[in-house]
Amino acid sequence: MKRILIGALLATLVAPVAHAAPKAIPVQLGSIYSATAGTELFLQLAKSSIFISNVTKQSADIQLTAVALSGTQLWQRVIDSGADEVATVATLDPQGNIWLAGSAALLPAAETATPVVVADNPDSVNIDAGAKLRGDMNNLALWKISATGEVIGTYLSPLKIIPSVTAISATNSGLSVIGTLDAKPFVISATTSGTIGKLIAIGTSKTELNALSRNSDGSISLFGSSAETLAGKKVAGIRDGVLIKLSKSGSITSLIRSSAVKASRSWISGDSSHLLSGPVVTGKNVETAITKFTTAFSPSWTLRIPSAGASATITANGNSYLAITSRSAITGISGWKPTQPSLLVITFDSKGVMKAATALPGLVTPISLHYSSARGVVGLASSADGTVSIFTLASR
Repeated sequence: MKRILIGALLATLVAPVAHAAPKAIPVQLGSIYSATAGTELFLQLAKSSIFISNVTKQSADIQLTAVALSGTQLWQRVIDSGADEVATVATLDPQGNIWLAGSAALLPAAETATPVVVADNPDSVNIDAGAKLRGDMNNLALWKISATGEVIGTYLSPLKIIPSVTAISATNSGLSVIGTLDAKPFVISATTSGTIGKLIAIGTSKTELNALSRNSDGSISLFGSSAETLAGKKVAGIRDGVLIKLSKSGSITSLIRSSAVKASRSWISGDSSHLLSGPVVTGKNVETAITKFTTAFSPSWTLRIPSAGASATITANGNSYLAITSRSAITGISGWKPTQPSLLVITFDSKGVMKAATALPGLVTPISLHYSSARGVVGLASSADGTVSIFTLASR
């Protein structure tokens, strides 16, 4: 009997221990709210939502509308210098000011007085004065607006051709924008008082910059993709995702390539905590990679999820959030089997473990994610027909 007991004990010591697989998380439903007509950009203040659109009247103008959590309109402001102006990106600074960036034209120069010469007009034909020519929008433009809608400043930097601004980041030390000029990526920084620095070119048209984070010391972290050699580092896949650190003076101090064999990768979303997401395309297979990097660009955790490629990220309250266009079931999420591309927001804990999943029926493509203490995570997304709405992760 004693030998049997010892044998049984030894068997329990050497036998492999079976661990239960993590329990799949169920899909929950979030809430969807209407955006103001024509909304292109969105920001969330503590207790109000800011809807931003480009409107055309006598000239191209920018309209901002603030709406309280109750749905009541608080204020509306139209930025109209008399010349054309378009905002393509928006952010908040630590003081709660709204910063817009885009392109603008200058007002035509006032004509100097000249002697009036009356021409012979025997047939009394009415001759209309010609319309003034509209200037090209070849000025990089920054607008600073208070939380109550007052335009604090408009700052312009003339360029040779029209710039396309694609992302902006603001800190106490200033702000930085990225974009393209003649199909080539650039970075420009400015002080909080609107003094705009020099344009810094990064690579050629084979490189894309999609997101950035301005650091407190004035250095900049850039996120995008490249199909060319940068800082002496060659392409490893068809196209690699890239993380680039620029010093305050604008020189590249660090560059990391994210690559996969015979694959095209890109980082298209990133925040100040270096939570990044972007597509990984291998043949016909499309996934979204989400990775939390350290400030030294070392990955803390990473995961790939089947998707249609579009994504947005944000870090808040110790969690990481990923909004994706999903078109198939996802391992670890129960009850999620979309029959067509649909918006899904996944919540991760600090170690990258899924802890929640939220469906937003009718929405498809994530545009941006934001956070406020009063509302939690709130985002902007579009439906299949292009209609734009905002959403929250909490049910009504």
